[in-house]
Amino acid sequence: METALNKASQNARLSAAIGAVFWFIMLFIRTADARETELIQKITFLGILVIVPLAMSLVPALQTERESILYRAAVSAQPVGAVATVFSFFLSPGVPAATLALSWLLVTMVIAVFAVWRLLKRGPRLSGEIFVDAGMLFLPVGAGWLLTSRFGTQPSGFGETIVLLTATHFHFAGFAAPILAGMAGRALVGTRSVTSFFAVAGILIIAGTPLVAAGITFSPAVALVGAIVISIGLFLLAVLVLGWVLRRVNSFATQTLLVVSSLSSIAAMVMACLYAYSIVAKTVIVDIPQMAMTHGVLNSFGFALCGLVAWSLARQNN
Repeated sequence: METALNKASQNARLSAAIGAVFWFIMLFIRTADARETELIQKITFLGILVIVPLAMSLVPALQTERESILYRAAVSAQPVGAVATVFSFFLSPGVPAATLALSWLLVTMVIAVFAVWRLLKRGPRLSGEIFVDAGMLFLPVGAGWLLTSRFGTQPSGFGETIVLLTATHFHFAGFAAPILAGMAGRALVGTRSVTSFFAVAGILIIAGTPLVAAGITFSPAVALVGAIVISIGLFLLAVLVLGWVLRRVNSFATQTLLVVSSLSSIAAMVMACLYAYSIVAKTVIVDIPQMAMTHGVLNSFGFALCGLVAWSLARQNN
């Protein structure tokens, strides 16, 4: 079973690599009329084609056959669901496009069941692994919003851009950020001096994600609180990575990528807080196109992608 699990993890990395090539090709194919919508869509494609399989490849080896089946099923289905969802963007919003995007929701539901199984087996003990589970549990929420976007539904009168932004938020802040926190937690095992510090960082990252989403739905003030909460969590995580985790990593490439990831997360969340404040204050400080160009790029490429590649290199070097 261990060999099968290792092979599944390798397949996840291969899927991420092939997905990166496919994503690069998609850069030259227009899928939206507005430039900001085009950029948001491309970031979303990065999430489902590269970020998800790369993060799944970092999930630790499992010990039961049932867990193995769930993990392998998720890894095998991911590229099919991701490609089908990308192709849904070549169709106008409606039933055919939503049918293709439904495949991604099904994939993420398998990942969520896998997370629940891990959580029940291990128990709710606070550790880096619980943050990994939380990230996988958030993923179907993002897939649900993505399905809503492709169906053309606009809940509470939201525009298409906001619906897609919410889907993207859960793929990066909801999924990738907790998993990166979990990776840091693994590296910090045995470092008692920062255990509480790490726990606070992880809890704030987890708590901030639904707060931002709830704020988008109900209140700009709640969104601002959520942005501040998750920003503090990511800042604490960056401090932990730069101050303690780097000492436990021998590879210069891994260290460099972790530094880029940490600094990018701080810069990205400064932009997020400015945007949330501008909505509350009704003063344009940062608008959606600027958010996509700054926060979106920093969070997706700088923070999530560089961070996951760093931990993937670290795992292969061990």
